[in-house]
Amino acid sequence: MEKKKLLSEEGERAMRLSLPLGEYPRPSMVRESYFCLNGIWEFGHGKKGAAFQTPLSIRVPFPPQSDFGNVGEEVPVSDTLFYRRRFSLPEGFVKKRVLLHFGAADQIARVALNGRELGTHEGGYDDFSFDVTDALAEENELCVTVWEEKGTRLPYGKQRGKRGGMWYTDVSGLWQTVWLESVPSAFVRDLRVVADLAGATVLAEGVSSGTVTLEDGRQFPLSEGRAYLPMPEGEYWTPETPRLYRFTLTAGEDRVSSYFALRTVSTGRDKNGKPRLFLNGKPYFFHGLLDQGYFPEGILTPPSYESYTRDILAAKEMGFNLLRKHIKVEPQRFYYECDRLGMAVLQDGVNNGDYSFLRDTVLPTLGFRQKSDKSAHPSPRGREAFLSGLANMVARASRFPSVVGYTVFNEGWGQFDHAAVYQKIK
Repeated sequence: MEKKKLLSEEGERAMRLSLPLGEYPRPSMVRESYFCLNGIWEFGHGKKGAAFQTPLSIRVPFPPQSDFGNVGEEVPVSDTLFYRRRFSLPEGFVKKRVLLHFGAADQIARVALNGRELGTHEGGYDDFSFDVTDALAEENELCVTVWEEKGTRLPYGKQRGKRGGMWYTDVSGLWQTVWLESVPSAFVRDLRVVADLAGATVLAEGVSSGTVTLEDGRQFPLSEGRAYLPMPEGEYWTPETPRLYRFTLTAGEDRVSSYFALRTVSTGRDKNGKPRLFLNGKPYFFHGLLDQGYFPEGILTPPSYESYTRDILAAKEMGFNLLRKHIKVEPQRFYYECDRLGMAVLQDGVNNGDYSFLRDTVLPTLGFRQKSDKSAHPSPRGREAFLSGLANMVARASRFPSVVGYTVFNEGWGQFDHAAVYQKIK
């Protein structure tokens, strides 16, 4: 019997879109230049070298194991996946350089444009990009090969071949937006904001000088890649009052927009001497839900970004002010919605290593603990992969004022040398 697909009204709308999840994917650094490559791609799967022997199609950015991927046949995660998309850029799109961005590919991706190999990326929860200027033509053919590594070296979160209990359906392939942007020769390569209650420091990588303009018209010079924005009468960000300050950075021919919030998170003691978490210098009770970020239609990928909005607002209506994003790194749009709507986020690292219910859950719960975990999870390559994924996760999540803390290890799963890893992430 054919499996009946149960789609929400939102899912039905998303299924009909020719450009799924087509909204601008990087709210932390917005440019007007944007060409989205989501939609129908040619697709094949099998052993390496099989490529497109069996003509199929897939709806990117949904995993091939999902209903929304719409492949039409079972795709084992052990298969190598082959993606191909032909495209032409609009007239006037190309300035000086063109960058190709991938939100995430599970787990290892090799990318080629017009027969020229651009590179390989490892890590199923990271974003990555390539400068494709020298490989572009009037008619372009983009090919992406994606495969999973056997074993548990690379972070894999709550995915498992046999779902059930705490485990979700295993997925592979492209599962976040693929897109292009064009930039001048000298451009802002990265943009970060470090803020407290007195003001914000804008840090721009790739340019040294420019002007930062706040939405109220105030301007501040960027010098040596830094600009300080004093905010003596600013409003603080909280889940109840999610005040965001938007600005534009102009540096030569480049122009990007972003935002920041004034907020601090710290620990201390209240007037009764009790240890507390503090938000903006005052004791604050963070109470929230475990948010695993899986969806019936798209598994890792939401049918539309409305799913994030709906979940956040539902949690707020129930009286919660925090979501613990559990062993998954979301697209930037999730964190932006939390910033905008007022929802604090506790962000988990994505575990690797093997999991044992007895060792990692039962025995610690009963009070049996190892004297030291310095020799646990001993594989050097496994440790390196976890730390790399952790660093990439912090680099992404720390851009968003809603992210108030991190979980390094979930229970004891993949844990090693926790004191040193804690200091590293801190």
